[in-house]
Amino acid sequence: MAIRVLKRLQDAGYSCELCMVGPDSGDGSFQATQKLAEELNVAITFTGKLSKPEWLALAANYNIFINTTNFDNMPVSIIEAMALGLPVISTDVGGMPYLISDTESGKLVPANDAVAFERAVIQLVSDVEGTKQMARQARAQVEAFDWNIVKERWFEVIP
Repeated sequence: MAIRVLKRLQDAGYSCELCMVGPDSGDGSFQATQKLAEELNVAITFTGKLSKPEWLALAANYNIFINTTNFDNMPVSIIEAMALGLPVISTDVGGMPYLISDTESGKLVPANDAVAFERAVIQLVSDVEGTKQMARQARAQVEAFDWNIVKERWFEVIP
């Protein structure tokens, strides 16, 4: 899906790039993704698994984090992106609506909808101030997930 979104944006005249972070899961999806990128003639950076310092350094070079999954609950990658101040666009599957408040702390779009992703990306790059506010709100939201805060809340629940 992410590759199709990139292709749509480039075909619409936007200068953009895509970097996919994470290891090969061994299920053939990595090779299928590489093949699709080749077929659509879009250049994708595939980093493989990164250490935390590598991920932090890389994230500084990008403006938007997209999550195109068809199922997910509370992915660490989304929380990390929000903590890094990246605006997030995600499918509205699984637990994502509990993590992202649409238009407040990110954008939620239907699964398998490249057009909706394209529109969301265009909206974020077109409304710089609104996007900055959304990213700030997302950052503030995930700051509550800090272990020092969470453990104190556990102490309140478990005497």
